[in-house]
Amino acid sequence: MDWNDLRYVLAVARAGSALRGAELMGVNQTTVLRRLDAIEDRLGAALFERRRTGQTLTAAGRRAVEAAERMEAEAEALRTALAAQSRELAGSVRVTASETLANRLVTPCLRAFRERHPGISVEVVASDARLDVARGEADVALRAGFSPEGAGIVARRLPDTDWTIYCSRAYASERGAPANRAQIPGHDIVGMEGRMSVLPGWRWLEASAPDAPVRCRSNSLVNLVWNLKAGLGLGALPVLIGDAEPELMRCFPPPPELRAELWLIVREELKAQPHVRAFTDFLAAHVKTTLAEPQSA
Repeated sequence: MDWNDLRYVLAVARAGSALRGAELMGVNQTTVLRRLDAIEDRLGAALFERRRTGQTLTAAGRRAVEAAERMEAEAEALRTALAAQSRELAGSVRVTASETLANRLVTPCLRAFRERHPGISVEVVASDARLDVARGEADVALRAGFSPEGAGIVARRLPDTDWTIYCSRAYASERGAPANRAQIPGHDIVGMEGRMSVLPGWRWLEASAPDAPVRCRSNSLVNLVWNLKAGLGLGALPVLIGDAEPELMRCFPPPPELRAELWLIVREELKAQPHVRAFTDFLAAHVKTTLAEPQSA
């Protein structure tokens, strides 16, 4: 005998008939009667007296219902206890991400996370400098790029992010916009420098038009957005950023070779901490949902 069997017995006993019990369980009456027959065959005892007006419990049936009610109460108690434990999670989590990822992916989920786990405080360090998670400079990191390496961390891969070339609508109105990579030469370029100069999007754009005039360089994707909005030229952006700016437009669909990996990194010694696991699971689900939403062209 298992709980699934006893659920049928309990439903019929409470409803007074197989028909009403089936309605409670969301199945048809034939299924309920077939399950009751199978249960009684296995037990070697009748649990119900079957009459035209419904089903009445036998002595064996009453004992089965008592057992089912105890199991139901235990299951409900477990559910309540786990829910209470979730509400009572407490602690702090220090998460680091680039300013762009922090603004677009981390911050938008914090209010909902706080409502679910009010005892957990989240500290966001928005910086393009890569804090050392393994050495404890942060507990969690959200990063774009290749698979993280090194000891002391655990990495979870999230959905990839697409990049493409953007310009302002004003620039496109004045100078036109390239429809593909071959048409990039002849346009002005907005470049990157410092840590940002190694981003594949910038390298791809630079290689597409090595002789194009670079009107401005920036070490920040946030500043790059403003440079593009100012109409200074073409620039490479993740679609998560570019599509959110109404003054900008995609020049062409994201090239497959510019797809970037996205990783959620946790300090290994903290990965099993309930409050850290609650945050990383919540953030991962939020990122997956956000990146699955269709982006505007």
